[in-house]
Amino acid sequence: MTEKTVQEVRKLPPCRSACPAHVNVQAYVALIQRGKFKEAVEVIRKDLPFPAICGRVCFSPCEDACARVNVDQAVAIRALKRLVADIEHEQGRVKPEPVPRKYGEKVAVIGAGPAGLAAAYELAKLGYPVTVFERMAEPGGMMRYCIPDFRLEKFVVANEIAYIEDLGVEIKTGVEFGKDITIESLKRDGYKAIFIAIGTQLGMRLNVPGEDLEGVINAVDFLKTIALGKPVKIGERVAVIGGGNTAIDAARMAKKLGAKEVMILYRRSREEMPALPHEVELAEKDGIKFYFLVAPKQIIGENGKVKAIECLRMRLGEPDETGRRRPVPISFSEHQYEVDTVIPALGQVTETTSLPPEILNKEKRGLPVQVDPLTLETNIPGVFVGGDVATGPASIIEAVGAGKRAAVSIHLYLTGQDLRKRKGENIEETTWVKDWGLMPKKERRHDAPIEKPHLSFEEAKEYLEKLKQKARFEAFRCLGCGPCAECLASMDLCEGDKAVVDENKCVGCNVCAIVCPVEAIKKNEKGVAQVNEELCKGCGLCAARCPEQAITMKKLTNEQILAMALTALKEVK
Repeated sequence: MTEKTVQEVRKLPPCRSACPAHVNVQAYVALIQRGKFKEAVEVIRKDLPFPAICGRVCFSPCEDACARVNVDQAVAIRALKRLVADIEHEQGRVKPEPVPRKYGEKVAVIGAGPAGLAAAYELAKLGYPVTVFERMAEPGGMMRYCIPDFRLEKFVVANEIAYIEDLGVEIKTGVEFGKDITIESLKRDGYKAIFIAIGTQLGMRLNVPGEDLEGVINAVDFLKTIALGKPVKIGERVAVIGGGNTAIDAARMAKKLGAKEVMILYRRSREEMPALPHEVELAEKDGIKFYFLVAPKQIIGENGKVKAIECLRMRLGEPDETGRRRPVPISFSEHQYEVDTVIPALGQVTETTSLPPEILNKEKRGLPVQVDPLTLETNIPGVFVGGDVATGPASIIEAVGAGKRAAVSIHLYLTGQDLRKRKGENIEETTWVKDWGLMPKKERRHDAPIEKPHLSFEEAKEYLEKLKQKARFEAFRCLGCGPCAECLASMDLCEGDKAVVDENKCVGCNVCAIVCPVEAIKKNEKGVAQVNEELCKGCGLCAARCPEQAITMKKLTNEQILAMALTALKEVK
């Protein structure tokens, strides 16, 4: 069978399909089962340069898609990722050898956030000389400057970026795009392709009266100021406006800075908050109050300083373009909260003054740049744009996925190929896959025994040995509902056997149907599993995972194997 036919027949496991970076979850979880933690990190880094970062702050779409939720609860994929990354750090990360230069064309990346660094990482692995230009004094973007230490330690960010530099990526900091460098100057310096990934650096305004009073500070500026080690005056009573992770981070940080009363005002219900449920729970444990279905109407001041915030109560109307129910103001529901500081956390926008006018969105609506959503190419040859600047504020893992897509397009561009080919053979095998459809979201997570969000790395050291055994147990909860671990690299089909169900042993638990990669098993009218032999590829996953040992594998005759091979040849033609 051709690669295309194999990928059509044997689908990706849902965890990998749901991950924007398409990390090979099944492979590294299988290695953790065997206690091969070092090898697990190496598998993660084939697709993701930030295992320790994403192990801490990723919103884990892989867990939402995990097939285990149909049995009990999702495998703690993110916690497993963090643990193996922490074990590597505790044992001492081996410095990788720089990747030999295979191509001579220089590539410039503007912005050292997750999208820019991921693109540089992929291009360096392919053998391109890559230079990343960053405006701030340290690389990392929002990962370094807007996520507090209690969620993501700075040494973790530095260690992950050091790995990228060790591969041969050059990072120049303190260089401002549009001022110190431009598209024209980079081209004069010999750069043949440019990837702009400057992110969204500006916090959105509330657009209500009183927003310019002393005591109003945007969440992005608030968190960045603290990350830079500068003092921030917040008073005793703080109101944070918004419902995302940035709002939670700002509220928890205000509490840690000494505020006696911190409240979060959100215009929708708790169920519709985009913040991670786990982060909301931690905020509640910190003593932060939540007021739902309220929206600011004005900020009231006295002597030029914030005194109170006036809000309207809201009700939920019809769903908007995001799928969430639109908040509708309730007339004559004005009420006030006395506060000293107001921190808007409504989202971020891009600072467009540095962008070349040729790529700006002429309609002045929606996103600031015009870019091909498939190739990430702009109307300037050789210039690509991706990450938050092209999509609006998103997550780290989504930015990584955008960086990887940009690397594919840049490679195709520099090698004179069609940017719309999107063929996996043009980049490392695990870098690009064809199925970008996300699985339906299911909020059925569990508190894994290997999760340690409250512990710093030093505090967690003594638990690592115990956690290793717990991690192996957690990894064995994986149903293995993709290709067999032994065939992950080659995608070989194990032709030659067929699954046979013993109806007397089958209890109808449906695990076999869940793990079957080709949907060859369904319940019959008796409620027991039934195998469709025409679809069955003989991989044996159902037999391996059946808790009642009700499935065995039947050996095929040579005549049957020949008939299957002829059928496969016809499919290829």
